[in-house]
Amino acid sequence: MTNLKDKIRKLPKKPGVYIYKDKLGKIIYIGKALSLKNRVTSYFQQKHTDQKTIELVSQINNLQTIELNSEFEALLLEAKLIKQHKPKYNTAAKDGKSYLYIIISKQFPNRIFASRRPEIENDILSWYGPFPSGREVQEILKTVRRIFPFRSCANLPKRVCLYQHLKLCPGVCLYSNENYPKTIGQIKQMLSGKTGTLIKSLEKEMKSDAKALDFEKASVLKLKIDSLQRLTHGWKNIPQENRQVTKAIDGIKKILIRYGGINLLAINKIEGYDVSNLSSQIIVGSMVAFVKGEPDKSQYRKFNLKYNLSFQDDPEGIKQIVRRRLNHPEWILPQIILIDGGKTQITSAFSALKEKSLENQIAVVGLTKEEEILIIPAVKFGSISSWKRLQLPRNSESLQLLQYIRDESHRFAQKYYKKLHLKTI
Repeated sequence: MTNLKDKIRKLPKKPGVYIYKDKLGKIIYIGKALSLKNRVTSYFQQKHTDQKTIELVSQINNLQTIELNSEFEALLLEAKLIKQHKPKYNTAAKDGKSYLYIIISKQFPNRIFASRRPEIENDILSWYGPFPSGREVQEILKTVRRIFPFRSCANLPKRVCLYQHLKLCPGVCLYSNENYPKTIGQIKQMLSGKTGTLIKSLEKEMKSDAKALDFEKASVLKLKIDSLQRLTHGWKNIPQENRQVTKAIDGIKKILIRYGGINLLAINKIEGYDVSNLSSQIIVGSMVAFVKGEPDKSQYRKFNLKYNLSFQDDPEGIKQIVRRRLNHPEWILPQIILIDGGKTQITSAFSALKEKSLENQIAVVGLTKEEEILIIPAVKFGSISSWKRLQLPRNSESLQLLQYIRDESHRFAQKYYKKLHLKTI
């Protein structure tokens, strides 16, 4: 505790993100502050009446902070880290409502809006969050659209709207705009924290316009660059994710784009499934979830299949697990489902996806044991048209991540099976 007091005393009065850890070093809460010193100090000096806060303060054993240059940066980083670590005291909003997410729709012209349940939205291109406060989300969107005007209306208007008059919407609902997809790409970079790359790209474009004597266009770009630098200069202080994991996910994405027929723009979540049975009396299934390449045990699920199956049938078991999983719209959908098995099991999972019209949104792959062959179905017009058997090198980061997910789903299924088996003894 003395070390914690010393850290608090030395905190700067600067914007940033603070991370509370318990005595085991586990992250239990992540917050943002306009002044790190004032915000963190308030936890230990005020008399709290909220039971959740009282319990949180009693468990704080260590503190980590990340200094930033603006509250805007802190908002984005707080959401990114909450999504990555799922801290115990961040999992539910105080008012009982779920957190907000920023959604970019897939249909053209792309719409950007806020939603509390991204998993039920249709045609999502990208989503960012969670954000604890609706006011903060609106502030982020307001800041973004001042630099990169975008469409936000749910229904396309028949005449020019107020946002276009204010130059906060490019009017893509009424007029063709070839640059709008480019604008959406720039907004995605901004919300993802890739502002360094974005600024370099804008600077290169600005110099090209100036060289071509198009000074009016160059001056517009200069204003965008200045605004981004003021807002997100400190973004480079975000802790970098494990490079091997990032490389593994990128490799999986390239494989699926090449062989699977599903164009995954990003892979945030992979779910692994397995069935475990030694008799018809006990048949169980498991679902594990990996977010950004790391296991998120709060999203693990187990399934007792004795009411779905009257005999041992792994492919039908997989189908029942995926079907039951998809009956929970409150669980955020994955981009990839990994099956412990081959074509038969993959086909079963695919049929469950097709029942929910998700066959073109979620990729299904299988990884066989012993040979470690990756089985990839090519999907065309909503059906499996062909198969690809791919043997990756043993030192491949992508293979190692998939093996980790498959083995974890097997371990989790076995653990549940043994628990039920002990009850019968």
